[in-house]
Formats: sequence, structure tokens, C-alpha cells
Amino acid sequence: MAETILIVDDDLDILELLKMNLEPEGYNIRTANDGESAVRSACENPPDLILLDVMMPHKDGFQVIEELKNIKDTKNVPVILVTARGQTEDKVLGLDTGADDYITKPFDLREVTARVEAVLGRTRPIKYINPLMHAMGDKFSEEGLQQLAGHLQAAAAIQKKLLPEQAPSFEGFDIATLLQSSTSVSGDFYDFIPLSETRIGLVLGDVKGNGIPAALLMVMIRTALRLLCHEEDTPASILKRINDLVVRDTEADLFATMVYGILDITNSTFTYSNGGHCYPFHWKATSEMGVLKTGGMLIGAFEEATFSSDRCSLSPGDILVFYTDGITETETGSSEAFSKNENASTSAVERNMFYGGDRLATCISKNAELSAAALCDSIVNDLTVFSGDTNTHDDRALIIIKRNI
Repeated sequence: MAETILIVDDDLDILELLKMNLEPEGYNIRTANDGESAVRSACENPPDLILLDVMMPHKDGFQVIEELKNIKDTKNVPVILVTARGQTEDKVLGLDTGADDYITKPFDLREVTARVEAVLGRTRPIKYINPLMHAMGDKFSEEGLQQLAGHLQAAAAIQKKLLPEQAPSFEGFDIATLLQSSTSVSGDFYDFIPLSETRIGLVLGDVKGNGIPAALLMVMIRTALRLLCHEEDTPASILKRINDLVVRDTEADLFATMVYGILDITNSTFTYSNGGHCYPFHWKATSEMGVLKTGGMLIGAFEEATFSSDRCSLSPGDILVFYTDGITETETGSSEAFSKNENASTSAVERNMFYGGDRLATCISKNAELSAAALCDSIVNDLTVFSGDTNTHDDRALIIIKRNI
């Protein structure tokens, strides 16, 4: 079931902007334009999260939080404050009042999405622990939990076996991969499918969310892809078939993004289609950074989704980098992003909160002379430096293909 977000703001344009940004991510959106209606809406049907403006007439965001925290049905609903205030004391007051996070206007819509997912990711275990206890009944014991843990370990082992044991080896090409899971099972995945002696299909994808539901959809997509890649002529037609399958057989809030393409060793070309995924980078030996921008819709979100195919040529020294948003949306772990001088714009500060595509492109450019595996390691090291954390808080996947000189 899709999670519900209540957006509260007295600016109707901001309400509509946030709604348009979050609905395509699979969330149910409700809105309120003042504090009184926000409290009433939250009490009548508690949402999974509240995006709450601070500066509102009659009842401000701080008052709304205090009221909701004193009501049994809403006291555990997470709140993200959205405020134009930039003073540290206002942010501290919001967190002390009970807010789980804050976003400062003007905001980057990518930051809003990332922070919403981060807060929901932290609060989902609390939300679902009581239904889990009820469902397990008498099995909710040390022995029952050990059995559940065993099932999760088995699922992780099965999923691991589905991944290629090693990257394929072709004369003239150097290929490396990475998969880091934030839980025992992952929604990110990659695969290599031999099509002939000189052609190989490759896919890198990201199922919305993580954990067991995401992993199950991953297995479903991988299985379908391995069957369809021998039946369809183009990457676009394959993604179309997979989209139709996912739309028909899954819930509306469960979808994926993915890139599927065919690497032809004979003529050094890559023919691909993109289903709503991060655009792959194409580093050229001429020291130019290109982007494979031909795209399509999310996989499994729309019945009438359309996809296009495109082709790029790989010259000696060229590099293709495929990645999931767990890399570009890694958050900084230091205060460096907020230590700008007071003349720095808010948008510039916010952009520095996430690793982002620009920093990934820079890391690729600086290390383009390395092997594919070493370049992969360099990206992981740069992520660690940026975040200050060796732990993975979101699934991450990488495929790097380098044509040797």
C-alpha cells in the first residue's frame, strides 16, 4: 500500500509543486493550507509523514507539532518542517518540539524527495513492528525471531546466487561491478546475459524501496529479462514487455527504474534503452564527458509507458558508467556544506548536501586512466570521504565498462 504524506502550507503554489514532485514517486498526497485543517486531517486519518510549513497564520508549525504530539493517534507520525527561516535557533526549536527533520526554503525538489525517503526509512520499522508482532502471534519469541532471521539469510543467499559471479571478460574491454546492500536483501541489481559470441546484454536497475518486497520484484524482472532478451529485437521493446508484466502483476506503488543495453564487441557499440533510470555517463578519450540521455518511463508505473532505443560508439579509452541513485543521493556527513559564507546562496548549500552527478562525473574524469575495477574503488572511496561513513544507508550498484586502448 502506498504511503500517505500530508503537505501543509498556506502557499497554494508550494502545495501544488510538492504534490507534483512526490506523487510520481508513488506516494498518496493530501494537502492542508492552515494549521487547524492540518490537525483535523491528521487526526481523522493519520498519514505516514507530514511536510509542515512553519510560518502560517493563526497556528504556526511549532504549535501544530505540539498539538499532534499530545494526541495518541498522531504522536508517532514523523514531521519534516519546511521553513524559510535560516536561523539556527529556529531549526533547533523545531527539532526540540518534535520534528524529525527540516528543509529550508527555497528547496531543491531532489532534496525533498531524498529527505522524505530518509525519514520514512527510519520510521517504517516502528510503524510495522506492531502488525509484525500480531502476525507472528505465539511465534513472536526469541526462537521465532531466529527463524525469521534464518529466512532472511536464505533469501539473501538466493539473491546473491542470481548475481553474476564475476564480470564478463572480452578482449579489448575491461568490465567491473559493485553491489552494496543496505539490508540483507537488495532492490538494486545488475546482470549480464550472453546473446552471442560477440554480443552481451547488460542491465542495471533499482526497485523502489528496499528489503524483501523490492528483492522479490528484482527477481521477477531479472527472470523476465533473461527470457525476453532472446525474443525481442531492441532494448526498447524488451523494456516495454517488462513494463507490461510488472504493471499487470504488482501493486501500483511497486515499480523500478532500469537501463538495458547490448554491448557489441565486433563494432564497439552499445545499444540501449532507459526506463526512468539515472542517465549513464560516457567518458570519451578526448576528455569529454557525455551522458546517455535517451530515456523512457518508469518500469511498472504506467500501463501506456513508451521507450526508445539509442546507440553510442566506444572508441579506445572510452568509459561507460552505470549507477543507481544510492550513489548520487549519498548525503554528506560533515558540516562542510553549511559552513559557507553568509553570501552563499541556499541552493548552492543544498546541492552540497548530496554526492550528486557532478561529483560522480568529476571522480570519473580524474581517474579515467585507471582500470575499471580501480575506478570502481575510487568512486567508493570518494563516497566514503564525502559521507564520512563506511556504512551503506541505501542500496548502491555500479557497472563500469572501459574499452582498452
